[in-house]
Amino acid sequence: MIATSKAAIQDDVVIYGGGMAGALLAKALAPEFRVTLVDPNEYFEVPMSVPRSLVKPGFADAAIIPFAAALPGVAHVRGALVEMHPEGGLVQLKNGKEELLKGRVSVLATGSKFSNALMRAIDGASVRERKEFYVQYHRRIVASQNILIVGGGPIGVEVAGEIIENHPAKKIIILEAGPRVLAGTSEAAAAQAAKVLKASGVTVLTDERLECADSTVAEVLSGAGEALTSRGQSIPYDLLIWCVGGKPNTAYMAQHYASTLNQAGRIRVSPDLRVVGSDTVFALGDITDLDENKMAWHIGGQIRTAAHNIRAILTRAGRPSRLKAHKPQTGNPMMAVTLGSRNGVLHLPVIGVVRSPFVARVAKSSHMLVPKFRKALGV
Repeated sequence: MIATSKAAIQDDVVIYGGGMAGALLAKALAPEFRVTLVDPNEYFEVPMSVPRSLVKPGFADAAIIPFAAALPGVAHVRGALVEMHPEGGLVQLKNGKEELLKGRVSVLATGSKFSNALMRAIDGASVRERKEFYVQYHRRIVASQNILIVGGGPIGVEVAGEIIENHPAKKIIILEAGPRVLAGTSEAAAAQAAKVLKASGVTVLTDERLECADSTVAEVLSGAGEALTSRGQSIPYDLLIWCVGGKPNTAYMAQHYASTLNQAGRIRVSPDLRVVGSDTVFALGDITDLDENKMAWHIGGQIRTAAHNIRAILTRAGRPSRLKAHKPQTGNPMMAVTLGSRNGVLHLPVIGVVRSPFVARVAKSSHMLVPKFRKALGV
């Protein structure tokens, strides 16, 4: 039976989720308010860095930043939000106990929930544990000749690009159920990415789903096996890499706030980014019903809007006329996709598709945005 602490810990702001939205918002608010950040991990990890860290484990040394270093003025509670109710957020701590947290303002930034630890540690991890995961994964890649990647979104494409650059003799297949890879950007950008991958020896199969495989989606370090596709192809593999999207991590809303969830399980928010029906609870990032691609490019605008509105509320200037509205980037195909450290493709506003490897290197490929986020977090 789980022991529960009855006494609520109260702060100015309690942020649930230490991903990009939660960590950067905490950084912005900490100089002015008492901020508590709730996350099962003990670190912030630059999300764009994962494909490279899988192939080059040493890259994680800069990409993984302990919360203690990144957010020295923020209290970190190592746990996960399990139930949101009017009295506050019930958090299950790493030690198995539960604690009730209450802030004058609460922020839900819990992101996506993935089926395995490829993109994010599932049950929480230390810095050492996450780095050890990358070392293990690198060994599996080195030992595998035939690699099947399920999912042709940005992660699947970037993982393929990293592997083929560092291990050009390996046989890599990307299996995508949709009509093309990179469905979230323009057709021209997607076609350029597919062209570069194919020229490097990667096989790209579209309009073809995975029907069954000897490995389950939960097996992040899968053993060798065989996969069957919707077109009847049998694909042997030494390593199967699941690069399918996550689901909104919002189960904690079901008990008391089910009416705020849409059919996809995302939280309905007002233009000022407050949860519908609430004056002091905000939601940011992947979990919202905002009509825009769930891409890192769009988080910055949400953070600025939320920070302004939270300041207004906490300084008692939060009249409706003082709150800003976030403008969703509906239909915006902006995307920067790496194809290894020396190539990539971008779709930029006004300009359109940028095919230049040099521009891709400067924009993202050479550094995976790690310096940008280290600077933003002051480390």
